[in-house]
Amino acid sequence: MVKFMILKVSKSSVLSGDVYISGSKNAAMPCICAALLTKQKVILKNVPDIIDVNNLLTIIKKQGVRVKKKDDIVIIQAKRLKTRVLSDLVETLRGSYYLMGSILSRKNKLKIKYPGGCNIGSRPIDYHLKAFQELGFNVIEEENKIVIREMTRTSKDVTFPKISLGATINVLLLSSTFLKEVKITNPSLEPEVLCLIDMLKKMGVSIDILDKQIIIKGARKLKGVSHSIIYDRIEAGSYIYLVGAIQKSKVFIHNAPIEHLQTVIMVARKMGIIVYKKDNILVVEGNKGIKKINLLIGEYPFFPTDLQQIITVVLTKAKSSSTIEDPIFPNRILHLKELKKMNAFIYEQNQVIHIKPCILSPGIIYATDLRCAFALIVAGAITSGTTYIKNIDYLFRGYEEPIKKLRHIGVNVEIL
Repeated sequence: MVKFMILKVSKSSVLSGDVYISGSKNAAMPCICAALLTKQKVILKNVPDIIDVNNLLTIIKKQGVRVKKKDDIVIIQAKRLKTRVLSDLVETLRGSYYLMGSILSRKNKLKIKYPGGCNIGSRPIDYHLKAFQELGFNVIEEENKIVIREMTRTSKDVTFPKISLGATINVLLLSSTFLKEVKITNPSLEPEVLCLIDMLKKMGVSIDILDKQIIIKGARKLKGVSHSIIYDRIEAGSYIYLVGAIQKSKVFIHNAPIEHLQTVIMVARKMGIIVYKKDNILVVEGNKGIKKINLLIGEYPFFPTDLQQIITVVLTKAKSSSTIEDPIFPNRILHLKELKKMNAFIYEQNQVIHIKPCILSPGIIYATDLRCAFALIVAGAITSGTTYIKNIDYLFRGYEEPIKKLRHIGVNVEIL
């Protein structure tokens, strides 16, 4: 894909038609890494065709792993597995840090470049590294690399002072070959974690969830499996708020994981967006007006941080002021600068985003990360005139066939 693409977005009057949700980016990444825990063949289904997934597959190919991909099916067989992960792609990909848990579990040592990803503020991996140390591994941080080696494997209770999805997944991966129990206290139990747990159980790992704890007892050799990735709740939520922002719209969202979207749907309804289920399809209608809310972002099942930027845009249409507090990633605010270029009356104070009612104006703006890219598309779609979004490449990191899907429901978008 050519870098630094520009997306032209024009006002979209009424949206209609069908959107089909793809497999979850945030579930596919750890499940791909879990496939490295066995020498046997692993078949993953419903894998989204997005840049982050394809980059991760390229990285593991360089580690000596066999990978075959056709449509939404990926077949992985890691008979060989190198322990030096020095591809430049690692530095562009946050999810590459799951390779730490899986490679260490299998090979006991690792040298890896620091993981990268979207610029949404500080995202240290100290919980990951501390957990590795507690489980008997020596960790040395170099200038742009991490070197980890097993000293003496120690099964124990790993306690996170703050819930961390990434660190929970890495401990699950690492503990999958521990023959004694490892307990994770205060773990993340988001749907993407549960998808990974389901896969690991099929591979032969014993895992129980009891009262804010995950209890893992691994196996010496894990089995190959066939496993389906769950559907992407963040993609579904993105389309819910896009459609809800445009009056008289009516779109049918297929494959939406409704059981994982309860808070997202509840908040949408509070804002005046019409959302209901019909024959296992989620129907979303844009209402006459958006209502204000005061929203607190939180860990699942609360409202997800990944939809913060998108809902921020929609709330510019509310009839009175709204606030959003995001303690998960309080520095995920680079989109505010771009929205101000469109004359948004919006600001951040004491880690709270304040959104005043306003009519956005078209402009030339920059996507700064994956979710910001979709949020700016929403901004362009509700704005009279034509908006140009630079660096729209970010969009393709986490949304499968976004231009095709957007056009199909009536969003006026064009890659320049």
